[in-house]
Amino acid sequence: MDILDFSSLLTFNTVTVAIVVVLLILLVSQLLQWPANLPPGPTGYPVVGCIPLLRNRNILEVFRKFRAQYGDVFSLKIGPNLTVVINGTDALKEAFVKRGDEFSDRPGGFLSKNIFKNRGIGGTSGEHWKHTRTFSLSTLRNLGFGRRSLESRVQEEIAAYLDVIEKQNGKPYDMKEMTVLAISNIICSITFGNRFEYTDAKFKRLTSLIAENFRLNSVGSAVRSFPWVIYLPGDFFNVKKLVQNFTDIKDFVAEQIDEHRNTIGEDCQRDFIDAFLIQQKKHGEGDPIYDDMNVTASVMNLFIAGTDTTATSIRWAILYLILNKPIQDKLRKEIVRVVGTSRLPSLADKPEMPYFEAFITEVLRMGDIAPLSVPHGAKKDIRFRGMVIPKGSTLIPNLDSVMTDPELFENPDKFQPERFLGKDGKLNGKERDVLAFSLGRRVCLGESLARMELFLFMTSLVQRFEFLPESTDKLLSFDATLGVTRASKDYSCRAVKLV
Repeated sequence: MDILDFSSLLTFNTVTVAIVVVLLILLVSQLLQWPANLPPGPTGYPVVGCIPLLRNRNILEVFRKFRAQYGDVFSLKIGPNLTVVINGTDALKEAFVKRGDEFSDRPGGFLSKNIFKNRGIGGTSGEHWKHTRTFSLSTLRNLGFGRRSLESRVQEEIAAYLDVIEKQNGKPYDMKEMTVLAISNIICSITFGNRFEYTDAKFKRLTSLIAENFRLNSVGSAVRSFPWVIYLPGDFFNVKKLVQNFTDIKDFVAEQIDEHRNTIGEDCQRDFIDAFLIQQKKHGEGDPIYDDMNVTASVMNLFIAGTDTTATSIRWAILYLILNKPIQDKLRKEIVRVVGTSRLPSLADKPEMPYFEAFITEVLRMGDIAPLSVPHGAKKDIRFRGMVIPKGSTLIPNLDSVMTDPELFENPDKFQPERFLGKDGKLNGKERDVLAFSLGRRVCLGESLARMELFLFMTSLVQRFEFLPESTDKLLSFDATLGVTRASKDYSCRAVKLV
């Protein structure tokens, strides 16, 4: 080795050692700042913490083991940050309901700051969040949320959706894309005032971007703990892809807002965007609640939260129908008895269809669609159950710990709608233990719409079609993929027309 090579190697090693030393100093400094009585948890590794324990593993199973070892409240060091996972009905309600003032903030972070500009409903905290949520909820109720006036929009979409499925003539068909488009169209009618054709290329791309981001932006996403990875060459952690997708979605929504601004009438509120623009004119664009970025971020939040989750629930429901033929037959008998076959089911039929409500509740429980909800954040040190959760910690409400709790649900791995029915055949109250839409102040804004969609879509599907596996020699499974949501593996099925 010549002098030049040796010098280069020495320089490289010196820089490497310096970087490692700095990282270790930062890590030790962080550890010294944390109190001694942190929630217990695994030690992890220097710098990266517990990331190797989570990466490429079933996080839900890992968390179940940690809960058994450390209790209902445990902590994980994810890179330089501390994540506290809260498990079980009692601890979840104590934190997010009884002590909602302390546990209802968001952790912020790279995406909130750089994509959403600290605007919108989903990622903000404090007074901005309260005012935006109050305005958004009021506007959505005026547009039919929680009311039967929205039912006609949903049924219009169902009719178009059923026609597409019928045209498959009972041949094997993957309903995933069509289901996402149909559910997304309902959000479009509320926010944009119109639906899109299923063949619209720009609309299809929008929904595919949302679905991809749900997969990429998982709990262990690198961008949460190491936002600087976006500046590294390449895109090993898919951070650049995630950011670009969000940017494209934001551009689509911004186009819709510009179009609304150019066509809005003086006293005509057509949709969610119009409601924002009318208030913007009253308050002025300088008001952060009604500025363009807040309406853009709020619409994005509605789309992202309201599209993939409900579509994923429907795909789980169809899978459970196929793999539980006696249950599918029993549901159809209830529909024929209450509704018949000459018209689509409506919300007015719901009180007379307790078995269908029990079925949907069991789908939400076993499908476990949003098992870790959305992260919360500690804006100050929180004393909880004799421990201290430090300021800046990320808080994870582990809803999976409730959905799979054998003390709440006997044989939790078994799909059994009857568990929610009493001897009189009516709901027995256990459905309230299913926290599919989270809890506390951050409970899902679109819960009423999602429940309406699930009931109307699934009753209409079961009324019209018999769902069968793709073939007798190709077995379906309950295997899932976990991103932001827990989704079934892609599958095809046959929908054979009945009426």
